[in-house]
Amino acid sequence: MQRETLAKILNLDRRWIFLMVLICAIGARFVDIDMQIFPKKTVKAMYDSIEEVAKNKGTVLLSMDYDPAAKPELEPMSRAILRHCFSKGVKVIGMTHNPHGQRLAQTVLESSAAEFDAKYGEDFALLGYKAGGGTLVINMGQDFRDAFAKDFANTDIRSLPVAKDITSLTDIDYVISVASSGYWEAWMIYGHDRYHFKFGTGVTGVIAPDVFPFIQTGQVTGLIGGLAGAAEYETLIGKPGIATIGMKPQSAVHVLLVLFVLFGNFIFFWDMILKRRQEKAWKR
Repeated sequence: MQRETLAKILNLDRRWIFLMVLICAIGARFVDIDMQIFPKKTVKAMYDSIEEVAKNKGTVLLSMDYDPAAKPELEPMSRAILRHCFSKGVKVIGMTHNPHGQRLAQTVLESSAAEFDAKYGEDFALLGYKAGGGTLVINMGQDFRDAFAKDFANTDIRSLPVAKDITSLTDIDYVISVASSGYWEAWMIYGHDRYHFKFGTGVTGVIAPDVFPFIQTGQVTGLIGGLAGAAEYETLIGKPGIATIGMKPQSAVHVLLVLFVLFGNFIFFWDMILKRRQEKAWKR
């Protein structure tokens, strides 16, 4: 292979690479591959925590702290958690810290509840969005009903059976934040560390490594990381969903990118070898 040919390959228009990635992602959807998904310990820890809540007929607070940009990666894990809760009779109180997240939270909460005939007010409720971040978490710990006097539909929270015994965050059996940014940290720092409730989180794949140190300290008891984590949770509850379907294209593209890296390095070093051979030939 001549250096001129190698140079053309090294300077290949990146649009061809994008096209190959697109073809790979679409093609993987139509390939019948039985992918084995093995849940990580952190994902299993969250599953086990909800199972424990179910045994005690308790309540989970699910804070869906993400916006439409993070929906493809985080909504599948919210749905998987909700399906797990409703299938086990766990009561759910939903909310969001993200100003763009209320409609997303409402949609996934109501659609998941409909699958199990869960009734609003009795089996679940949606507090909606309220500004404040860490300050709001502290207020919820001090007086839950003062922090959220009404739900998203302007209904008095005291009239909802699902929240009748909730006066503080200490009355919640398990708090989960599905977050695309630092909202999970607010729950941990201003909530868990102050009121000592059990806390788990689901985050995007790029944020997940930041959470691991707090898994080791015990401040976070369960972690779902990215689409892969959501697929692992779907495997645990036995209900394959969007995340499981999305794993084939994602895995295929990852393999393609690894091949691109290996091929690019091979071409680069082969070009260096040919260059040195040419230099030696000129010296002669």
